[in-house]
Amino acid sequence: MGMVTLKDVAREAGVTATTASRALRGMDLVTPKTTQKVVAAAEKLGYRMNISAQSLRTGRSGTVTFLTAGIDGAYFSSLAMQFAAELNKQGMHMLIESSRYLVDSQGRERDMSYLFSDGIIGINAKHASKALASHPSVLLEDYTIDSPYDQVNAPSQSGTRAAIRHLYDKGCRHIGLVGHDIPPESDPGASQQVRMLAAKHECLALGLDFDDERSLISVPWSRQGGVEAGHRWADDDLGFDGLYCPSDGLALGVLRGLADRGVDVPKDVAVIGFDGITDGQYSVPTLSTIAVDFTSMAQAAVSLLTHRIEHPDEERYPQTVTVGYKLIERESTAR
Repeated sequence: MGMVTLKDVAREAGVTATTASRALRGMDLVTPKTTQKVVAAAEKLGYRMNISAQSLRTGRSGTVTFLTAGIDGAYFSSLAMQFAAELNKQGMHMLIESSRYLVDSQGRERDMSYLFSDGIIGINAKHASKALASHPSVLLEDYTIDSPYDQVNAPSQSGTRAAIRHLYDKGCRHIGLVGHDIPPESDPGASQQVRMLAAKHECLALGLDFDDERSLISVPWSRQGGVEAGHRWADDDLGFDGLYCPSDGLALGVLRGLADRGVDVPKDVAVIGFDGITDGQYSVPTLSTIAVDFTSMAQAAVSLLTHRIEHPDEERYPQTVTVGYKLIERESTAR
């Protein structure tokens, strides 16, 4: 018997070749019953989809590259899984590429002609200008003014303001921020910078004393940085009665650092994070957070990207979408 083709599978299942193709790619356009028939026919005949042949025939590979500086930690892995699930619903597959390897030892961008994906979803995608420029692209958590790319962002400003107001409503009047720095007002660019500025503005709007240096515990943007911040709160007697951490990773580190020093959270100091990763449900105490709607983020980004892929010649202004959030109060602020 010769090589089994898609037409053979369709004939065996009693459907058209188009329906068979959609079923094998897991597209929602096909009913579960029909999909089951097609899959059974493919397994019976020993059919395997040929991605290379499909790419040559259609000019598309059916893949999207998730381009990021790294997937360390729960935030990036959770986000990547949401995008993989959403792309799968659309009958596409996701590849993960680390942008840190897009430059050579001299810092020059490598040739990206090997990247055969139909489009790119990028987050913290440094050193990727060539890759982004040569593919339909959507950027996540990019707050650059006048960006040439579609952007899908977390509610960094509104969510941060809600977090500061939550601390205020819990009686906090000396709120400290945990992070690397408080950036200048113009074009902050990255999510952590946007969140730090929004926190500063909300503290001032509430009439709280705020100073860019004295109101900041300056530490690296990491869990270990959070541990250091917790230690410094206790060792230096900083006196903050509420701490805002612009990521849950930082906040979880802060809780660890405070626990090391025997600090009672939230009695001595309340702590709130940002992102809504599942780790916060299991910390001691459990972590209050601004939970980002990751599902809507994935849906919006994939929708924008597929439109760019399917309409490559369309003149369309770059779009910006900001998704919603939910404030989840847990033990770390439950006074």
